[in-house]
Amino acid sequence: MNIQLTVKELLEPLQTVIGVVEKKATLPILSHVLIQLKNGELTLTTTDMEIELRTLKKIQAQEEVSFTIYAKDLIDIINKLKEDTIIKFIIEDAKIYIKANKNSFELNAFNAQDFPSLPKIKDSEIIHIKRLALKELIEKTSFSMGNQDIRAYLNGLYFEVDKDNIVVVATDGHRLAIGEIQQPNDLSSKKTVILPKKAILELIKILNKDVNAEVDIHLSENYFHLTSDTTTIISRLIDGNFPNYTQVIPTDYENTIEINRQNFLDSLKQALIFVEERTKGVKLAFKDNQINIFSHSERGQAKTKIDIDNFDKEIEVTFNVHYLIDILEKLTTDNINMTIPNGENQSCLLSGIGDDIFQYVVMPMRV
Repeated sequence: MNIQLTVKELLEPLQTVIGVVEKKATLPILSHVLIQLKNGELTLTTTDMEIELRTLKKIQAQEEVSFTIYAKDLIDIINKLKEDTIIKFIIEDAKIYIKANKNSFELNAFNAQDFPSLPKIKDSEIIHIKRLALKELIEKTSFSMGNQDIRAYLNGLYFEVDKDNIVVVATDGHRLAIGEIQQPNDLSSKKTVILPKKAILELIKILNKDVNAEVDIHLSENYFHLTSDTTTIISRLIDGNFPNYTQVIPTDYENTIEINRQNFLDSLKQALIFVEERTKGVKLAFKDNQINIFSHSERGQAKTKIDIDNFDKEIEVTFNVHYLIDILEKLTTDNINMTIPNGENQSCLLSGIGDDIFQYVVMPMRV
């Protein structure tokens, strides 16, 4: 069987799905992309058996064929070709021959019928959500996920969906990010899932490329399934009980101050120059309507100041400077509220003034 595709027809969908492909897959076929052509629709599918990505593109070709091919090799080949280049695929049982311009390649292949797929989701409830709203929820919370933590449930993004809201939470045990939007959801009961980090990274790519105003999320007991205009992602869920995030949110707002976000961010970035790499700590000293920010390392030290209003208490607290900077870069309001801990093991709460969607909690460091 022979088919012809242009680089333009093939490259974009291949770039969409290739992120799932592992360099050292446990099964050789998982290094492949399944390419299907039927009724003028080109469909590409990849999987690592935890995540499945599938994207569709309408093209002019009317042939009907299915085959697998090494995904990394294919993208390396076509990345070096002009987008109007015609690529000829000669498909045999165990070989795929590619011809483009004066170049030819021979690649091993598997039977397309042997390409694995995740189970079809049955009896799932569907949530409709605006693409931009979901994109913002994920991007402004997922940075707080754990990284290869032995507690697997921290290495993902927690979704809590009720009849009238969607809450997204991430934590690594030292900081917490919460995003909540109000919207009606046609659900029989509250749904909670934990989506793994790799799926989150692929989901962000999809939401950045997608132009649809709305996407559909299917939630079942074991899988998360999102469908956009041309792309579908299915992911297994992380098994485990996500910690009760509401317990770490401060309830005593006595030490709450208003700070200009940009001034605070600029001062922290100046202090970052002399933060000790091992501890990453920066000390905030609140006194006389000012925040004094101290950092030091073997190279030297820094002290910066910010004026604040109506706060004359004397409190000193140390934080991981990167955690504070990450939060301030995610917030977009001119001014923020910062609830300062005044005792051991109390957490700090940051939120944008006028922003009722996102809240961030940071635990202080012991020094």
